[in-house]
Amino acid sequence: MGEEASLIRRRAPVSWIALYSALLGATSIVPVFPYVGGGGYWPLSLPLAAIAPFILGFPGGVLSAFIGGLIGWVLSPAAFPLGIVDVILTGTMPAIAVGLVMNANNMKYYIVTILLYISQIITINLVPYYIPGPAGGFDTAPQPLYFMLFLPTWLPWLAILLTPIGFRTLPRLIREGTGTKRFIALYFTVIIGMFLWWMPWEYPYWYIYKYPVTLTIATVSVYLIWIPVLCLIITIIAIPILEGLRKSGLPKVAGAIW
Repeated sequence: MGEEASLIRRRAPVSWIALYSALLGATSIVPVFPYVGGGGYWPLSLPLAAIAPFILGFPGGVLSAFIGGLIGWVLSPAAFPLGIVDVILTGTMPAIAVGLVMNANNMKYYIVTILLYISQIITINLVPYYIPGPAGGFDTAPQPLYFMLFLPTWLPWLAILLTPIGFRTLPRLIREGTGTKRFIALYFTVIIGMFLWWMPWEYPYWYIYKYPVTLTIATVSVYLIWIPVLCLIITIIAIPILEGLRKSGLPKVAGAIW
């Protein structure tokens, strides 16, 4: 019994991490959605990185996402136009963000998640049109339009996280739920995580490429539609993988949700 329990609780094997990293690297060459404003594209590896913690647990999922991002950077520079910065932003952050939300029932992860959400809400409203603002060659953001435009990117998701739904119900249902309940819980876990990912992913591009504020408003308007659709795709991909692993008889991975 003790040996069986230790197998059930083992961390993701190195071979699994290596295999998933290779999958992420290979799928980096497959475009899913072009950057609004040009300059690159979201690769297929992005949604697969987001579900990595579901399959490999939080540490294993993040590690595989980072290694996969490095491989993808070599194979497909167009998917990582900012180089090593995009290995973090595009390759690794989806796994970190979704991994944090899926573990919101753990106090240390919950605190980190809330602090990250608050810090990114502040940053995305200030950078780059107030800091550095006109002194740095950027337009002045039109208010209150600019502030209101960002409300759907954080307000409903932070509100959920601050209730028992976010820190108790969703983490429980993604692990124990079945059918529609599990699908809905996975979808909300993914979308809360992906908006947490999107905020620090977006504003470095505005700053580096000096987006005029009108282009930024246009990009945010498009992503407000695309991210929920992307999260639906991620959930549809994740469900059969998780169910297959659950029925496979393979030793369970610590922190994974199958």
